[in-house]
Amino acid sequence: MKELKVEICVCTECVMKGAMELAESVESLKKVKKHLDYEGEIYIDMEKCLGESKHGEDSPLIAVDGELIKNADSETVMEKIVEKMKAAC
Repeated sequence: MKELKVEICVCTECVMKGAMELAESVESLKKVKKHLDYEGEIYIDMEKCLGESKHGEDSPLIAVDGELIKNADSETVMEKIVEKMKAAC
């Protein structure tokens, strides 16, 4: 079974710029994955720090299957996760 790893940086800068809200969005996507015909698991890994330290301008940082997303927002992260899920099917 395929697994999709989502790493979320939880350093102070990233948390202040919305990392925890992004984690909640990813968690909610886990609940609807069956509607996307994705049989694999989505793992959320909270990391401190993802990428280089002191990445304030790039915060929040999230990696989806190793692909780093700088200045992550919910829409961009969800699009990347769904893209990876579809590629795995």
